Amino acid sequence: MISQHACNNWPEFLNFLSKEDITVSLCVFDELSIFLSIYFYSQIVFPLRCVASELILSRMFIISVACFLLLVSDATDVLYVNTTVGESTVLPCILMLPATSGLKQLRFYWQDDRVYVLYSFNKGKEMPEHVNELYRDRITAFPEDMTGGNISVKLQYPTLEDNHRVFHAFAAVFDSRGITRFIFEHSEICQITLHVAVPYKNISLTVNKETMTAVCTTQRGFPKPLVEWRLQSHSNNTQHLLDPQDVKSTAAQDPQDHLYSLTSTIVIPAGPYQSVACLVHNPTLNVTLIATHILNKGEAERSCPSLAGALMVAAAAVLIY
Repeated sequence: MISQHACNNWPEFLNFLSKEDITVSLCVFDELSIFLSIYFYSQIVFPLRCVASELILSRMFIISVACFLLLVSDATDVLYVNTTVGESTVLPCILMLPATSGLKQLRFYWQDDRVYVLYSFNKGKEMPEHVNELYRDRITAFPEDMTGGNISVKLQYPTLEDNHRVFHAFAAVFDSRGITRFIFEHSEICQITLHVAVPYKNISLTVNKETMTAVCTTQRGFPKPLVEWRLQSHSNNTQHLLDPQDVKSTAAQDPQDHLYSLTSTIVIPAGPYQSVACLVHNPTLNVTLIATHILNKGEAERSCPSLAGALMVAAAAVLIY
């Protein structure tokens, strides 16, 4: 029985609940979680009206409310991971495990959007027999961190065949008392979309003074690059971004390895311009290559790959100098 005093004193009211009740209801949470869940439900979802007379509430009802609120709030984590061909990358996923759970109470597996299994773990053991041949010897997990809920896996040797692939992690937790039933049944915990790229390493800029045309080229990268042209004014050092309609760019893709080669051409407009710059951006890696041609010297200056923001500052410093 819950008195008016209990309604006004939630911590004391929580003593009314026992961990045995929580286990029976298949939800294992600490007292603070139960308190927050019940308080949220009582204040927002379905206010409990405490009156002077005593109000009788079922323990199982209260616990069911707490379980409902926490379970319905769970949602699949949707993430995007960018990586480079050949570089190992982690597909991150964290599962909120009850404190009493061990590896023998844990079951999880990863599969891709073709329903090919990447990794399988069941009650303390890896299950390599379930793994598709495309992922054998390419996937490792973190067993030392699993009891903390880390069900992430590492993908080795990613290729462009893995680009835009969607990976799903499913998990289940068994009752810690050894009974074959679930604290929660198989649910999708994480969804990862993988973007794989190949960096563009070389950029070239040439200027024909007779035709006043500039040609920028870069080769063998992925995905299709973005290109910009900028002109530096000689009088006030301001930069002028060329209209894309004035830029003729062609990105040809190799049908075998799927890598792109870019050729971009502009006609340098008349004006007091000190330099012209071509910027080639890899959208997956967020890396920009810059080639700058000083018009009054007739020589091109090249930049090294770096983050777009850092490159722009560096390019501006070179031009001011």
